[in-house]
Amino acid sequence: MGKKMMGSLGSQQQRVALARAVVKEPQLLLLDEPLSNLDATLRLTMRTEIEALQKKLGITTILVTHDQIEATTMADRIICMRAGGIEQIGAPDDLYREPQSLFIAAFIGSPPINLIRGEAGDGTLRAGPVTFPFEGGAGAVTLGLRPEHLNFADAGLNGRIAQIEPMGREILYVIETDIGYVRVLEHGSAAAYAAGEPVNVHFSPVDSLVFDTATERLIAGARAHPPMISR
Repeated sequence: MGKKMMGSLGSQQQRVALARAVVKEPQLLLLDEPLSNLDATLRLTMRTEIEALQKKLGITTILVTHDQIEATTMADRIICMRAGGIEQIGAPDDLYREPQSLFIAAFIGSPPINLIRGEAGDGTLRAGPVTFPFEGGAGAVTLGLRPEHLNFADAGLNGRIAQIEPMGREILYVIETDIGYVRVLEHGSAAAYAAGEPVNVHFSPVDSLVFDTATERLIAGARAHPPMISR
């Protein structure tokens, strides 16, 4: 049996199982990874169908999934668990923009967040050649930067393009720098830069997240002033 036929059969089985569940008019609907056996196209279709049905019937639904895309696109509220414990509860946008731990920051979001080791102290945060005012304490920190919050500029963190990954309407650049590889996501279907080309990467601390490296927890008041590039 071909993959397409198997995928189609799987989606029909899921529809039948869902119909049997909702016909009883339950007050609470529990779905345990209902899309795990479907291919990417059918998962997208079934996500839309399940969400539309849930809104139409108004049934409170709990969906268990290991797929962060399913969670962030289907849920009004997410309970993210780690090793049997609750790591964070909130709306999808809350977990993306204000992850309370390094685990949440790395798990939620595709392409993944850039994590850069740094040091805080004396009112300053230093991550390689990048420094900016920071009053969130002292000690080892990890700076989190979403790829879409980085951009190319005339000045900034020096690097060289190591890899280019076309993603349809976006281009993901992997940049080799003195502080490791960083990812930059830009809109557009055509790459403006070539592999091996030197570039400068710029970001604003307004878009950054700072975590305590030892506890892996978000440091309050992490967002602050424009960055300064040490020369």
